[in-house]
Amino acid sequence: MFKIAFIKEACLQDIWVGDNNDTSLDLIRSSLQKVGPIGLLETFGSDFFIVKSNNSKAAQKIRFSQIHQLSNEDYKLIENTKIKINSSRLPLRCPNDFSHDPEKINWSEYDIVISHNFAVPISIRRQHPSILWICLTGEGNYPVQSSCWDYFISHDYPITPVAELKTICMPYCFVPPKYIFDNFKTSPDKEGIYIEINSKTRYKKQLNNTKLFKKFYSLKLNVEFHSEDIEKNLEKIVSSKYFIKLGGRPVRGNSFLEAMSASSLCLLNYNDCFGKIPFHQYCYFKDEEHLIEKLKFLEKNNEFLIELLNYQDSVLQNMIENVKIQFEIALSDKRKNLESKKSRINSRKISIKSILKKSLQPILGSALYNSLIRIDDPVIDKNKYLPSILE
Repeated sequence: MFKIAFIKEACLQDIWVGDNNDTSLDLIRSSLQKVGPIGLLETFGSDFFIVKSNNSKAAQKIRFSQIHQLSNEDYKLIENTKIKINSSRLPLRCPNDFSHDPEKINWSEYDIVISHNFAVPISIRRQHPSILWICLTGEGNYPVQSSCWDYFISHDYPITPVAELKTICMPYCFVPPKYIFDNFKTSPDKEGIYIEINSKTRYKKQLNNTKLFKKFYSLKLNVEFHSEDIEKNLEKIVSSKYFIKLGGRPVRGNSFLEAMSASSLCLLNYNDCFGKIPFHQYCYFKDEEHLIEKLKFLEKNNEFLIELLNYQDSVLQNMIENVKIQFEIALSDKRKNLESKKSRINSRKISIKSILKKSLQPILGSALYNSLIRIDDPVIDKNKYLPSILE
């Protein structure tokens, strides 16, 4: 079995604030809104570190590609603003209270390092060539060329255990089956509906007097909406029998994976999720009338509801197994290639060809990106890619 370190930099506004002294639950409670890849810790026993922010040009560029409106001063404010994080951290704390100097981490303890953005400087990545270096960008897109990263993480569901070209398929919300249900339930009973946050009716006042709400009420299904507090929000999802997306913008599917782990049945339109999650066919509805028909049937057929929930558990379990196999294969390939590279270096001097390759890399990368974004082919998802970011 491999040993993983998961690294985020102090200026990252998303997910956990804490360290290895915190439980996984307390790390979730410290998160701004998202559960994040907690399965790395819970399933694979990964270590979690916050490191001092990487202020290299490349690290700044990858951050800016994700959130344009945040300046370097904003990021400094994020890493130094003290807030009440969670019940386990009684004094006010900020991310920098937990941040490590990356030079002082014993990287040789790890087989795989997953870095949120470019949190780990390139100097360290070069010092440890036997480690599998994986970058998890803040959004599901990544540069067409980069330096010293073996793989990027796609944010998509891993339909197979076979990794794509230099890409590990793993959702941002990487969570085991029933994990959220077991840890955030406040009652043994589940009832009612939770409306997904990106729905067209994301607030109670928008839905209250609609025909659809009256139909929910006629089925004796109360309706819950998103809470800004992550713990309260997860408790709402766990207490709800159904997790429904009602229109609005399509999503990659992290909220659906949270709902699956909360043992709430996901119901959605065919166009609501693009993250390759294999929902059960029954969970799709065409329109509001079709949705009500399905809810009526489920309310009268609890055994079928349980069957669908068991299917969702298998979706999460398959996700974990497929990601594990991708890691194993990627690590094995990295080490085989490393041995092959060592033998080549020992057998010849640095050639003119390798020098030319290094000098032409930025030009070729720019040409590749400019060509890629002009290709009109539905097979190629151009939104996945950023221009080259070389260090």
